Amino acid sequence: MSSFLSRRQLLGGLAISSALPGSLWGQTAWPTRPVKVVVPYPAGGSPDLFARVVARELSNMYAQPFNVDNKPGAAALIGARAVSQNPTEIHALAYITSGHVTVQAMDPSFNLLTEFKLISRMSNSPYVCVVNAKSPYKTMADLVAAAKANPGKLTYGSAGMGSPAHMAVEYLEEKLPAFKALHIPYKGAVESVNAILGGQIDFSIMVLGTAVPHLKGGQLRALAVTTNKSVQPIPEVPTVGDTVAPGYLFGAWGGFAMPTGTPDDVIARVHKALMTVSTSAALIEETKRTGSFISMSESPKEFAEQIARDVATETVIVKKLGLK
Repeated sequence: MSSFLSRRQLLGGLAISSALPGSLWGQTAWPTRPVKVVVPYPAGGSPDLFARVVARELSNMYAQPFNVDNKPGAAALIGARAVSQNPTEIHALAYITSGHVTVQAMDPSFNLLTEFKLISRMSNSPYVCVVNAKSPYKTMADLVAAAKANPGKLTYGSAGMGSPAHMAVEYLEEKLPAFKALHIPYKGAVESVNAILGGQIDFSIMVLGTAVPHLKGGQLRALAVTTNKSVQPIPEVPTVGDTVAPGYLFGAWGGFAMPTGTPDDVIARVHKALMTVSTSAALIEETKRTGSFISMSESPKEFAEQIARDVATETVIVKKLGLK
């Protein structure tokens, strides 16, 4: 009888321990307090909205809230460094993007591979070239013709030097040597959108999710998407490659990382949690709304290997373009 009770007690203890964030079996207790999710872009943009859905889903999974903290600026470097420069603050997640790869290629003093413990890529997003709805440019060919006729006169906005929206135009200029436009860097994508809505710049190649509400509202006009085929939710819009620059492709990814002092078992558990979040109805609905799609890294190691390859490729491009 006593052996039966001992076995029952043991099974009960196992069940309880599996539900706790603690370390009965050597695991680090995490999370033991609210977790800050640092997004290096302004509130309201596509990256911010995506991260907020992830944060809500993680809050539902754990007994602690995951709170988004927007820290835009310096081509998303301010937000990234807010996490990386506090290596022992393990109750912090950094939302990182392919834009940070460009920043590293331009300034090797910033290093994703050494300043963070990487967790996973989560999404890939197409971009779209847009103009104000009142713009005289009705097609991508119209815009390119105007830029060629007036080198350096047409203006475009981005979230800063080396940001994805900046690189998208740089890649276009590489494909079309006679296409030259003047770059106007802003603090974030939201400010860039406001500039084009206000007629302060001529065009922008921005992440589709940020553009969609303004396209549907009639304030912006889509000229072309940066993918190799049409995308939802604007299937009628042609591609840049099909219209003016054969072979042109551009997109961006987003994912998560934590400070270097985070124990490996926490990284593994957060990766597993993000894998679960990636199948949630809320996140799937968000990606459908913005035209992005879920793209998870199989492991933190795979994510690190991908970033190492991306940095090597981007460094060559940045040097070729003479970006600093």
